[in-house]
Amino acid sequence: MSAPADAGARAGRRLIDRGLLAKASAAGLRERYQRARSPHTVHVWWARRPHAAMRALVFSALAADDDAAATRLAELLAAAPARGDDARSAAAANATAAASAAAAAAELRARYGRAPRVLDMFGGGGTIGFEAARLGAEAHALDCNELAVFIQRTLLMHARGGERRVLVGLLEDTLALVLERLHARTRWLYPAAAEGVAIYLWSYALACPSCGFEMFLGKRPWLSRLRGRRLRLQVRAGPHGHRWDRLLESEDGAEAEPTQGVWRGRRGRVRCPACAGEFARPQMASCRELCVATAAPERGGKRFRLATSADLPAGEALASASAALLAELESALPATPLPVWSGIVNPALYGMRTYGDIVNPRQRVALLALLVELGRAYDELRASRGEAAARAVVALASGLIDQLVDWNCRLSMWIPQNEQVGRAFCGPGVAMLWDYAEIDPTGAGPANLRDKARRIVAGARLLGDGHGRCRVYHGRAQALPFARGCFDAVVTDPPYYDNLFYSVLADFFYTWKRLLFRRIEPTLFAAPASSTRAELVACSHRAGSAAAAHALYCEQLGEAVAEAARVLAPGGVFALVYSHAALAGWEALVRAYRGAALRLCSVQPLAVERRQRPRAMHAAAVNICVVLIARRAEDAAVADSLGQANSPAALRVRVAELIASAAADPVLASWPEADLGLAVFAQAAGIIANSAGFVDAADADAGRVDAAGGGGGAVGQTLRRALRDSAEAVHARWAGFRLLERHSM
Repeated sequence: MSAPADAGARAGRRLIDRGLLAKASAAGLRERYQRARSPHTVHVWWARRPHAAMRALVFSALAADDDAAATRLAELLAAAPARGDDARSAAAANATAAASAAAAAAELRARYGRAPRVLDMFGGGGTIGFEAARLGAEAHALDCNELAVFIQRTLLMHARGGERRVLVGLLEDTLALVLERLHARTRWLYPAAAEGVAIYLWSYALACPSCGFEMFLGKRPWLSRLRGRRLRLQVRAGPHGHRWDRLLESEDGAEAEPTQGVWRGRRGRVRCPACAGEFARPQMASCRELCVATAAPERGGKRFRLATSADLPAGEALASASAALLAELESALPATPLPVWSGIVNPALYGMRTYGDIVNPRQRVALLALLVELGRAYDELRASRGEAAARAVVALASGLIDQLVDWNCRLSMWIPQNEQVGRAFCGPGVAMLWDYAEIDPTGAGPANLRDKARRIVAGARLLGDGHGRCRVYHGRAQALPFARGCFDAVVTDPPYYDNLFYSVLADFFYTWKRLLFRRIEPTLFAAPASSTRAELVACSHRAGSAAAAHALYCEQLGEAVAEAARVLAPGGVFALVYSHAALAGWEALVRAYRGAALRLCSVQPLAVERRQRPRAMHAAAVNICVVLIARRAEDAAVADSLGQANSPAALRVRVAELIASAAADPVLASWPEADLGLAVFAQAAGIIANSAGFVDAADADAGRVDAAGGGGGAVGQTLRRALRDSAEAVHARWAGFRLLERHSM
């Protein structure tokens, strides 16, 4: 792909230079709280951005600042979606968004005389590429992770070809048929379904290696804490081991909390109550897996009872069924080892060896049966509708696989507060569970596949035909397959230092989807696990040390930013979404921009995360992102609101000005202190990136200074010190903001 013939003809200020992202923040936050209102509901991916916010960002990065019609359109594109999860409100919201997107597409085509070119070089879940195409752009998206590429190609290429209504109808019929067949095929797995049982609660027991006392390893004995109800599994010591043969309920909630059990501390140590012997990290192979209770949905809650042997098929029957299904798939179970990685993949520390081990024998049969039925549907569709339709429909329908892997495995949590199942792989790490929930996938209980099928169809309806097209590439952002000066805008959302290890999470899904898709998408699913070689992440586990991980991330992010500068057309805009809670993450970002032929013109806050998500409530999670707006150095003068500060004193003055300006802003002043402080600090980081008077730590160690700066024979202030001083100044004004001094994991 070559540079457009009119490259440079669209130079000048763009709407993004006005700072219009506050309204997009409101839209993004509201969208986060609504289900089945975006294509995100089809597949599992992480850190996906709200569509309304990304739509407004892409349009603002392309549209001219001197156009009143474009300004009004930007406000419409950023409008918060109407509340309500019903089909009517979803359809109305989609119709409104489609109308605004059509008007925006016409506006952009009139300005450019063609479809503007947009690149997302870290495509992830595909939101930016999707919205760029929706706005009539010639969109291009790239990712190094095979599962991310599969998701993007499904949503942005395969499912957008042909007649959308026909495709959605075909998808709906296929899902219904697959679930009907799966239900018939798996009824024997759930003998208690006749009495309404849809949830099975599991735990583990272990014989003490010293005295033989069988210890109950469960950590969460509560079955229900819904609306004042208190029901738990009572565990009592017997002569030879623990007994768990009674459910204890107190309607008034007065029952005392259960005892701590056999676990000691948070490092996986167990103490035998009989002999007081202690040992670390019990291994799953030495444990007995126990189905301890069942639950049947009823009006107003669940009906619980103790599990019995009659609730489970015989182990020999499960093993035989698993072997037969694998023969139908002409495959073996996923055998890729789990990384043994404390804090990130904790189950591996306790003997969960492979991705195939994440399911128990009955869950395995249900998952394999689903894969077989999806493969059968693919063959039938290919024969009747052709390869393209079959691939599109089954790729969308494979969201059912995501549902079973995430919500029906040995790592899926039971939540007694609302009597629901919690997903296993929300990240950033994967916890080891000694109590987990199993569902009847086609039953009427929580997390069932019938509800998921409805959400898949709802997400497919929202795909739309769009006014542009998107092409998705499997590749590296550090070596883009495009010619110089190709893109009118590069809009992207890269991995944030060490926030998430995408390949680790992705492989829990990729390894199981591969059993089906290696014959449908053989190139993409050729390897037994997704690639980690090109993953942009600060990972001391892989690099060998925190310092090496930091250096590698800085190098690779710098290469990616330099590539963005290379492919950006004259007059083009580079918008990068970023956030991090640690100083090292910001140092890496500043170093990346200092090494590229770019200048940061503005840094704008964008609130897109749910503050009530579990990670935000219990950890130092970041609730806002910022968008760094950069241009080629020769184009920056048209919209440079950051400037530079080439001495510590000048930087202190600029930071004080930023603090005063933010404190007087009525929109920002309503934000939590942590979010507001980060928004201000990020602008200071942008100024430091533009300023030659601060040196890289590596240059300081070697006694070198920047060619344009430094401290008169001595090295200038290091980037890290400048960033730390700026963070402390912001913290002095807003105590709720503080950057962490942590190393990569």
